[in-house]
Amino acid sequence: LLKKKINLTSMKNSSIMVEIKKLIGIEDFAKMKTNKLKQEKRAGFTLAESSPHVAVPPRYAKAGFTLAEVLITLGIIGVVAAMTIPMLMTNVKAYKLRSQFLKAYSAVQQAFKQMEADDVSLDVESYYGKENYTKFYQTYMKYFKGAMDCLRPKEGSFGCYKTLDGNSFAAWGYFDDGQFILLDGTMVAVENPEHIERLWIFVDINGYNTPPDIWGVDLFTFEFRDGELRIMGDKQTKYNNIEKYCSLNSKEELNGIACAYRAKNESDYFKWAVKNVK
Repeated sequence: LLKKKINLTSMKNSSIMVEIKKLIGIEDFAKMKTNKLKQEKRAGFTLAESSPHVAVPPRYAKAGFTLAEVLITLGIIGVVAAMTIPMLMTNVKAYKLRSQFLKAYSAVQQAFKQMEADDVSLDVESYYGKENYTKFYQTYMKYFKGAMDCLRPKEGSFGCYKTLDGNSFAAWGYFDDGQFILLDGTMVAVENPEHIERLWIFVDINGYNTPPDIWGVDLFTFEFRDGELRIMGDKQTKYNNIEKYCSLNSKEELNGIACAYRAKNESDYFKWAVKNVK
């Protein structure tokens, strides 16, 4: 009975379709059928599916991350940061120290050139004598704009600088023939030893009593001799043995005095100093 009923219904539907086609034409019937399918899709379901189907437009679709994915991402970022931030900090400190060193070296050198241009004596011997200990630094200081005179310090009044290896302090007597401070905070000290045809210029590139106060990190030495300024450690300077006077393995009393040579000629010297010198 059910099969007969279905067949009967199909026959009726087929007969109706034939009659409709005859009345409106095959082409118009096809257009009508197409329009009906479009209407069904807009309604959210098709007759073939016989059930409603809600269509969500793409613009309303939402995407996101699970809590686990967020936590994993944050963990990766934390690991990368822990690896890179210390390196970045080291590079920043090293870059700053190198810039300060080159600036100070240029200023010290330019002052001597200006003295020469002004026909001021560069003969070290002319500044000898107990009464003339401060004569050179007073003349030299005039060639630094806005320099503040710190006078000749009394014993024990001057700050302490560690040697490069950190096991001892630089002797106070090397800095006692006059000091002055530049506008940017750089401290310049002079050693004008008697009856020696040279004098030494010490430069604290980041300022007096500003850490780390270590010979070879922020304190550097230059030697003026035979009318020319040289960086200590150069072959023509007194302390030119780098292994003895600029090495973490050396126990020399003046360890660090020759580090100006490395600072000038090694592009990564300050990275090494910041990372290894404590």
